[in-house]
Amino acid sequence: MKVRNILSVTAVVIFCLLLLYKCNCRSPKTETSTSFINPPIKSADVPFQDYNIDASRGDTLLYPSGSILLFPPNAFVDKAGNVVNGNVQVKYREFSTPIDFFLSGIPMQYDSAGISYTFESSGMCDVRAFKDGVPVFVNPKNKPEINLVTDNDNVAQNLYYLDTTNQKWCNKGKSNIMDLGKSKTTVISPDLFDNNVGEIIKPVKPSKVEGDMPIIKVVIDPLSFKELMAYDNLKFQLDKKENHFNPADAKVEWSDFKLSKGDRSGLYKINFINKNKSVVYNARPVLEEKDYDKAIKVFDNQMAVYKSDIAKAKSRAKINKEQHVKDSINDAEIERDNVKIARVNKITEAKNKIMDEKNKSIIKHNNDIISKQLVRNFEIDGFGIWNCDHPEYQNPIGIYATFKNTNGDFISLTGITMFYEGFNGILSVKNNTILVSRKFRNMFVGVVDQHFGYVNYEEFAKIKISAGQEKQTFTVTVVSDKDNNYDYIKRLVAN
Repeated sequence: MKVRNILSVTAVVIFCLLLLYKCNCRSPKTETSTSFINPPIKSADVPFQDYNIDASRGDTLLYPSGSILLFPPNAFVDKAGNVVNGNVQVKYREFSTPIDFFLSGIPMQYDSAGISYTFESSGMCDVRAFKDGVPVFVNPKNKPEINLVTDNDNVAQNLYYLDTTNQKWCNKGKSNIMDLGKSKTTVISPDLFDNNVGEIIKPVKPSKVEGDMPIIKVVIDPLSFKELMAYDNLKFQLDKKENHFNPADAKVEWSDFKLSKGDRSGLYKINFINKNKSVVYNARPVLEEKDYDKAIKVFDNQMAVYKSDIAKAKSRAKINKEQHVKDSINDAEIERDNVKIARVNKITEAKNKIMDEKNKSIIKHNNDIISKQLVRNFEIDGFGIWNCDHPEYQNPIGIYATFKNTNGDFISLTGITMFYEGFNGILSVKNNTILVSRKFRNMFVGVVDQHFGYVNYEEFAKIKISAGQEKQTFTVTVVSDKDNNYDYIKRLVAN
């Protein structure tokens, strides 16, 4: 029996097709349970900012970070769906860094197609509303709008809502990325960066694994190759004309890979990369026998939808197909641009009004918010936790850890969480197994008797962890009683 070579990225990575979909979440118009959100240190939870709003008039709020919340008139309803009038208390907070994510106790894992991914966030917030202490809900006819300050303009980031009842993150589509300080040409839309916008995408018919050419399993960016997204357990088999394959590459540890469309129809290029070299192979998407029949049914359904869409497009057009597509794209882009420019003007006007009329005390002590111009804009259909994120697969090295304090005494460290320098996310640890990244500098944090403990990047780097090492004892710094609060811990980790 011939054994096919399987290339791997960063040793033993489980590669599969990542399918992102919009979850069937419980309606936000219910009282949510937060029992699975567990701040690890009660005295250091991320604090809320409190606001009061006249519900019938609406209001515009400015958070100290520079984020802007727009509440239109009649934005609140009670549990029965009746419009709420009078004074409503809004509680709002943001989470922008790994230490915020850790101290909040909000889970930062996202499960898709049976694989757990770690969120890399470009901004997360928690917004709640109450009338006389009783929760109120979003009026679906007058939804609030959040403009979340961000430093990340990556259009691959999705918008998620945390369904605390079903305890899962739900994909809510996209946020609009806007620069409030520049001209209309700087309005960033994920649509404008998607090559498939305005096109009717023809599905790719799946093929079976054939012959003895090597098979490669990779994780596909869910936004990059829509024609492949519907197929479970998709793999890639090297093209028969690929004559540059080196079997030795199957034993190399690759730190990254890139997938792009090839020069011929149905062909893709897979680029494996590490610090020493880079190789590119031409491959075709394939399925094993057990997955093929299911995939053919999916393809037949997609092809029927594709043919229907083509027929509808032709019936609407009085000119030839090429001119119709061109005109449609141009009109759609103009309309989208006008809508987004109007939104930028609306938000900028609201921000200027706030700075002129109220919150002057906030601005006086937070002059830097005036320069905060890049925001992620989105409507909310429910109060709770909203997150702009991109799921990433991490493949760290696991090392069993024991812990001592700075006095040399063995201690119990709970809630252990990894931070990776340059990665705006966190990775929770189980069974005292420290997860050492191959790509980033490492540090970890945790809890010792309700006190914050940590090993920072510098101290971690001093520990020379060798290949194949299974155990390590770490010296953990634990903060004192007086410093065991959010403000101090936030400054400590930032420094």
